[in-house]
Amino acid sequence: MKARLNVLGRKHNIIGVIVQDETTGESKHFYDSVAFENVSVEQKVVLGECIESQSFEKKIEDLKQLLEDSKDHLKVLGEQIIREVVGCGGLPFGESILPNLAKEYKEHSDYIDGVSCSLDVLKSDNYA
Repeated sequence: MKARLNVLGRKHNIIGVIVQDETTGESKHFYDSVAFENVSVEQKVVLGECIESQSFEKKIEDLKQLLEDSKDHLKVLGEQIIREVVGCGGLPFGESILPNLAKEYKEHSDYIDGVSCSLDVLKSDNYA
């Protein structure tokens, strides 16, 4: 994964960074190991693996939690459907809430698929 800087919607590859040591105040230079081959070993890094974005990581964690909660809800809906089918004693279901539960189950399943796809897009090279 390439490290990128997004400035006003334009993406630029990051090939080097200057950081300041918190304790000494000394500036240190680091260069992308792919773009720069003739720098010292201690200055070569894979920037795409080193640069962290706390807000990006938070969004991914939030989506993962949403996905987990949604799967739990889907499981509860499935259990409700089973109880309703067993409680009706057979077909037709008459005044049963089964059609509404089945519709909610389907919609929530589609919702989970959408959240899962969103998570995949966030993790892809184009957005990370």
